[in-house]
Amino acid sequence: RPNDALLRALRAAVATHHPAALRALLASHGEQAFAHALADLSGRVIADALSMLLASDRAPVLNRLSRAARLRLQETGSRHALDPACARPAATLSSLFLPR
Repeated sequence: RPNDALLRALRAAVATHHPAALRALLASHGEQAFAHALADLSGRVIADALSMLLASDRAPVLNRLSRAARLRLQETGSRHALDPACARPAATLSSLFLPR
């Protein structure tokens, strides 16, 4: 079970729509702990939290979410769950945008 203080802080940051607080939590706890705490939340809350992160922070967190959390996220219809590009680091996408 994730750190209860982290879980409460995540819920509060999402509920108050405070992206800077989410980024600070991610920076202080790391991607794995952040994703583990998100996994205890509803799909809607996970989607809201991911939407407030920068793309460069979102992809590693999404990649570390449990399968069950990803399924709950997908059920919300969030573009972060449905768009495979959101789960890949930007460097792997660069070849998609090169002219042929």
